[in-house]
Amino acid sequence: MTDSLRSQRGFTLLELLVGISILAIIVVTQVAPFQQTIETRDRAEAAVRSSSAARITLLRLSEELSGALAENEERLRFSLVDRTFDAPASELRFATTGARRVQAGARDPVEIVRYYLERDPDRPGSMLLMKQQLPSMAAPGVEPVTMVVLEDVRSFQAEVLPSGGAWAPQLDPTPRVPRAVRLTLAIDDGTSTPAQYRTTITLPMGASG
Repeated sequence: MTDSLRSQRGFTLLELLVGISILAIIVVTQVAPFQQTIETRDRAEAAVRSSSAARITLLRLSEELSGALAENEERLRFSLVDRTFDAPASELRFATTGARRVQAGARDPVEIVRYYLERDPDRPGSMLLMKQQLPSMAAPGVEPVTMVVLEDVRSFQAEVLPSGGAWAPQLDPTPRVPRAVRLTLAIDDGTSTPAQYRTTITLPMGASG
């Protein structure tokens, strides 16, 4: 009779705790690889998005640079300033017929664009590639449109190839368009060696200069 009662009494609290612990260990061992797979997939997707955004940015910049003009007016001159402090940073400004309009008003085939890096106020250590754009026919006092072109930028570097010269990280404002521009973008991917994207653009207005 005693043996029968003992077999029907069920599990003790200790036995239940041991069983739950074993079950938890099994669940963790099964979930960990799954979680790792998700994190790996998320990192891969983020890298693809960053790569796509960087390539599109360089493509649009190439289109604009291909339409760069040689103008005598001071504000329309081509200029490149090396703003490097703790990371490679260039400020590039030029007038172009290749920029998409961002303001309404009288049609103006020439736009003045300026690219530069700015610290991201929401993400310490990360930079934003900024763009300012203004129609060349804009009335005095009109402010350029300022927009964020690309986030998570580690560096933005431009070099110019003047006629008869060597590649240089700086070019004083000049009405002469350089023969070519070389651009390098580094995107922050969480590693010490971020992915870099490069392109070289030959400028039609400067090729014969």
